[in-house]
Amino acid sequence: MQTNIDITRAFMETPDGVLSIHQISRKLKLPYGTAYNRVHLLHESGIIQILPQGKAKLCALNPENPMTASLLALGAAQTTDFFIKKNLEAGMLLKKIRKAVLENARDSLYAAIILAPDMLSVAAASGPDAVSPAAGQDVSLPGIDNPPAGAASLDFFYIQASSSFDESRVETAITSLLQPGSDIRVTSMTVDRDTLLGMFTENEAGLAAYQMLHEGMLLFGFENFYTLILEAFARKLSA
Repeated sequence: MQTNIDITRAFMETPDGVLSIHQISRKLKLPYGTAYNRVHLLHESGIIQILPQGKAKLCALNPENPMTASLLALGAAQTTDFFIKKNLEAGMLLKKIRKAVLENARDSLYAAIILAPDMLSVAAASGPDAVSPAAGQDVSLPGIDNPPAGAASLDFFYIQASSSFDESRVETAITSLLQPGSDIRVTSMTVDRDTLLGMFTENEAGLAAYQMLHEGMLLFGFENFYTLILEAFARKLSA
């Protein structure tokens, strides 16, 4: 199962979403025979498309199979779970943040992402006596009004499912979880599903926006997010 997850996720790190079996083998450091067999099993399951091109076989994810988004979502959930288990204090803070977001917006959010998860470690250790941390990474996204640069921040990206989502309420709930005297700011950006899909179609700007989100970490809405990503980027291979 893990190899299947790793193969599907490899396509998400490829600009055009297309890989040959040789490329998959090299990218994941798999024996070619293993990559070949797994790709063909995924093809038989309808998760991967294969188009022979000369001696090579081009492969892409099949966006029409709901299992494709499920495998990608499982891989993203593993990443979040690994972060929580590996980072004691930051992981505890992440769990509290996730709970706060769910309690305040469970029915009005499609997905929630923390854009710079490494800043959780800074936030978990930040208090009135802590050394002032460096400013957070640039989390600007094309087509969105971004927060001004400044002090270190926890930056969140929300895909709202309805207009009832209250961004300021969620920001307040997250801020209340930070240590008293912390100079960490909580910032967020919110779009709806159609707006984000529109952004993704803007060629280079869309790829830049996706890369920013891909480098973040999902809090919840794993399958929702990858269903949207597949709709925006997955290619239908044809002879």
